[in-house]
Amino acid sequence: MGCQWTTITAHNNPDCKCNSGCRRQSTLTLTLRSVLASTLLVGMCLSGCQKPSEYTSSAKLSKDDDKQIADCASLLPLTSGFSWTFETMVDEKTFTDVAVVRGPTRVGSQDAVLVETKRNGQLVLREAYSVANGKLTLTAFSTSAKQWVVLDPPLPLVKNGAHLGDEYLWNGKLRIDGKSIDAHGLSRPSIREAVQTQSAGRFSGIRIDSGIAAPLPNGDQIKYQTTRWLATGIGFIRREYLDRTARRRSNLVKFRVR
Repeated sequence: MGCQWTTITAHNNPDCKCNSGCRRQSTLTLTLRSVLASTLLVGMCLSGCQKPSEYTSSAKLSKDDDKQIADCASLLPLTSGFSWTFETMVDEKTFTDVAVVRGPTRVGSQDAVLVETKRNGQLVLREAYSVANGKLTLTAFSTSAKQWVVLDPPLPLVKNGAHLGDEYLWNGKLRIDGKSIDAHGLSRPSIREAVQTQSAGRFSGIRIDSGIAAPLPNGDQIKYQTTRWLATGIGFIRREYLDRTARRRSNLVKFRVR
């Protein structure tokens, strides 16, 4: 049986074109539905969908890929004011997104750095990253300016000394507005790829695939699936994540260091 998707999406999602609001899974409780609807940009997967191990790239590694990643912090500059401009494709429509490092923030009990993405001045995504103890981690994400989806513990994306193809299994909780949902997932620096950006040039980047699944009492799952291509000293050169039934694909146009 193939995958069937319903949507949990923020009401202010600029990609939503429906007139009467996005359809939600009727079996969710009202409380959980209202919390998730205002914070998550994820899909709910019914039976027969991918397991976390299937989130990753199936590409085979070459000899050049069998090199350790020496400094994971250099893959994503988190200096305040650093920015990336993307051309983003969603459902064959093109948008311009700008992601900016806003600086240090506190998420729950974790210190992190806020990266905020806007389109025409409207928020489309917030993510909180941290670099500590030789690890680059994702601490939280949200499509709302008021609430976070906190990963407890943070999800490792890549570690110093990692080889491409390493996998980091993750088990923890999604904490949303005082509520907790058991979740599991993984992250994997999959392969080194040459990426031709929209106009910034051609860069060698590390592809990092990650996926989180949170089973719900009714047998459904919340899924958050992302792929990031990171280049040393530049950060994001390409991004993808599942947005309802389509993938949102963002290709770098330019970056700026302040």
